[in-house]
Amino acid sequence: MASFYDFSQAISKLNKEKKFNDALVYFKSNKAQFTDTQIGGNEYVVGAMLTALRHSNNFDNAFKFLVHYKITISDTTKEIILNAYGWLLYSKFKAEYLQQDNHVNELEMFEDDEILAEGDNFHFNKSEIVERIEKLFPLILKFNNDFAYSVFSNLFTSVLKAEKKKPNANWQFVLDFCDLVTPEQLKTDCRTIEVMRKGVMKPMELASDKENWFAYKSKALMKLGKFQDCYDLSKIAIESFEVFHYSNDVWFARRIALSKKNLGNSEDAIKELQQILRRKKEWFIQKELAELYKEGSNNDSAFKLAIEAINNFGDLEYKVDLLYLIGELLKAKGQDDLSFKHFSLSRLIRISEEWNTPSKLSSALSQFGKENIPVDKLKELKSELKKYWDSFKHLPITKPKVVLEKQKPNDLVGKTLNGTVKNVAEFGIFFLLEGAPNGLLHKNSLPTNLKDSFKDQFPQGKKLQVIVEKVTDKGIQLKLVDYV
Repeated sequence: MASFYDFSQAISKLNKEKKFNDALVYFKSNKAQFTDTQIGGNEYVVGAMLTALRHSNNFDNAFKFLVHYKITISDTTKEIILNAYGWLLYSKFKAEYLQQDNHVNELEMFEDDEILAEGDNFHFNKSEIVERIEKLFPLILKFNNDFAYSVFSNLFTSVLKAEKKKPNANWQFVLDFCDLVTPEQLKTDCRTIEVMRKGVMKPMELASDKENWFAYKSKALMKLGKFQDCYDLSKIAIESFEVFHYSNDVWFARRIALSKKNLGNSEDAIKELQQILRRKKEWFIQKELAELYKEGSNNDSAFKLAIEAINNFGDLEYKVDLLYLIGELLKAKGQDDLSFKHFSLSRLIRISEEWNTPSKLSSALSQFGKENIPVDKLKELKSELKKYWDSFKHLPITKPKVVLEKQKPNDLVGKTLNGTVKNVAEFGIFFLLEGAPNGLLHKNSLPTNLKDSFKDQFPQGKKLQVIVEKVTDKGIQLKLVDYV
C-alpha cells in the first residue's frame, strides 16, 4: 500500500509529464486507500487534481470534486488551491465564451462608435462562473507573487473581452467589474506575442492590465452617460502612460472631447476633435465634429464633414445616425427630396437589421407628408444615394472653419440667457443656450423641491431662462432665474 505522500507525488509527477488522463486514472484507482478528509485536507493533492481535471477538459467534474471533498473557496483557502481553482475558472470561461480568441482583435477593441444608441446596455444575469471569478479576485490578489497575479490577469482580461464582444455589451457590468480592483493593484508590464499578418509572423505588444482597465472603464462611463467621471478618468489615463497601445491615447482624448461636449463645453470639444481627426481620420469622429458644427449653426462646414464621413471607410449599416444628420442638414438647405431619402435610408437599414426606429426619425419623416419607402427598395435607394455621395469625392477636402462665439465664455458669468433643455442626465440638465456654448444645470443647484423630480419637470425641448453661474475648463455651469 502506497503512503499518502507517494499518492500525492505520483499525481504531481504525471501532471508534470502532461499525462493528465493517466493522473485521473491513478487517482481513481488509489483513492479508496485514503479518507475523504485526508484527500480534501491536502492542498497539494487538491491542486494537482484540479490541474489534471482542467487540462483534460473535465471542468464540471472539477467543480464536483470540490463539492465532494468539501473544499470551500474563502480567505482561508491555501494559495496552491486558489491558483489551481483560478486556472480552472479561466479554462472554463474561455471554453464557453472565447472559443475563437484572437489577439489581433485587440487592435479593434475600442475603435467603434461610442454614441449612446437606443437599446444599448441591456442588462443580463451574471453567469455562475463570473460570480465565482468576482469572488476569487480579492482572495488571489492578496498573494504578492507573479504566479497568483498571472491567474488574476488572464481572468480579468478574458471577462472584459468577452463582454465587449457581445452585440449589446452590458456596460454597467463592465463598470462594476472594473471597480472590483483599483489601478494601483494592476501591473504595467506588457506581453509580446507573435501574430500572423499578411502571411508573415510578426511581434505584437499587448496593452498592460492597467492600460486596459482605464480603457474599459472610461468607455463604460461614456456609454452610461457618466460624463464627468469619464472626463476625470480619461484625463488621468492620458497622464499615466508614456506609451499607448491600440491607439488608446486617441480614444482617451476623444472621450475627453465628447465628455466636454456633453458637459456643455462645445467650443473646447470642437478644438480637441479637430486635433484627433488630424491623427485618426475615422468616420465617426468626422460625424461627431459635424454635429458640433451644426449645433453652432455652421451648417456648411457640418455638411461637408458629414459627406466626408459617409464616403469614409466603414459599413453603411453602422452609419444610420450619420444618415439622419445628413437628412437634417439637407432639410435646412431646402433640399427636401434628398433629405427625405436620407431619413428613409436610415429607417430602412434599421428595419432590415431589426433595430428599433427612434421617435425622432419617425417624426422627421412625417413632416414630408409622403408615404414611407418600402423595404424592398432598400438596395435601389442605397445605389441612388451612393451616386450622390460619390459626386462630392472630386471636391478638395477642406478644413472646416470654427465659428467662434462673439462673447468670450468668461464674459458670460452673471448673464441671463434663454435656454432650451437638450437632455437630462442623472446629475443634471443640459441646455442649448442662445449666444453661448451649451451649459449644465447641476441638480445640486436646483431648489430642494425639484431635486427628486427634475427629470419630469424639465422635458427635452422645454424653454426657460437661466443664469451663467460660472465658467470652468469643463464648461458653463448654470442656475435657474426662477421656476414655478
